[in-house]
Amino acid sequence: MIYDDVGSLTTLPYHFEKKLEKMGIQCVVFNPFIPLVSIAMNHRDHRKICIIDGNIGYSGGFNLADEYMNVKMRFGHWKDTGIRLEGQGVWNLTTMFLSTWNAYRHQDHDYKQYQPSDLPPIQDDGYVVAYGDSPVDHEDTGEHIYLNMINQAQEEILIMTPYFIIDETMMKAFLLARRKGVRIQIITPGIPDKKNVYHVTRSYYYSLMKEGVEFYEYQPGFVHAKMVLCDQRIATVGTINFDYRSLYLHFECNIMMTQKSVIQDISRDFQETLALSQKVTLKQSRRFRGIYEAILRLFAPLM
Repeated sequence: MIYDDVGSLTTLPYHFEKKLEKMGIQCVVFNPFIPLVSIAMNHRDHRKICIIDGNIGYSGGFNLADEYMNVKMRFGHWKDTGIRLEGQGVWNLTTMFLSTWNAYRHQDHDYKQYQPSDLPPIQDDGYVVAYGDSPVDHEDTGEHIYLNMINQAQEEILIMTPYFIIDETMMKAFLLARRKGVRIQIITPGIPDKKNVYHVTRSYYYSLMKEGVEFYEYQPGFVHAKMVLCDQRIATVGTINFDYRSLYLHFECNIMMTQKSVIQDISRDFQETLALSQKVTLKQSRRFRGIYEAILRLFAPLM
């Protein structure tokens, strides 16, 4: 098990990793927090990866916490998305996990023993690839893939994201997509988990809605899903939010798919979520651009 120390700082007991080790569970604490000493706390491990025998892999928005399973409802109903992979598609997730594990424990140098062995029949209706994003490799993979999907869309872009705090490059990509006639629908939370981030997210509505971008807020609660679907043809689901932290500071992972059957499932999930969401009007969006929101935007890279 690997868990992010800063992300778990207020929820796990002191030296939780030692308790796990006593139970026979090997554990790595990612980027341990040491008061007054730690200087790279913005580099967080935001990935969610679960691998079983090298043959089955899970990823998506899910953390291990009660609200993610709606056992505890802190922000209304928690809406999330996840992907189950089988076979060769699991391998990228495995190597992401092992590369981090070995950075701390240096014990699994032979990755081949974790390669998938129980391979299901290959589906010939598309492709699946899991990809990672790192703040230390000087390659903004997550942002580049989002931008490429937006730029190449011809008819429709569907997005679910908990946070929407974008830079000028991303803003221009959305505006150019609209000007060539692409319909864009974006679902964000109706109930926030972080109120200041919620204010900043809403402050971006007006500029895009003037060009015809449609925003919807999920009424039952909080949307934690990170999903982009373009032209009913290609989709990506995973951990990467539309915000500065995910795109530039965190270790992240997503799964890109072109498989027709999975695309249909993703599209159906989006439409079911849309039916539970309320469309934001242009008049409403004007009210989300006050002085408070303008001040918060100055601190957007920290949110």
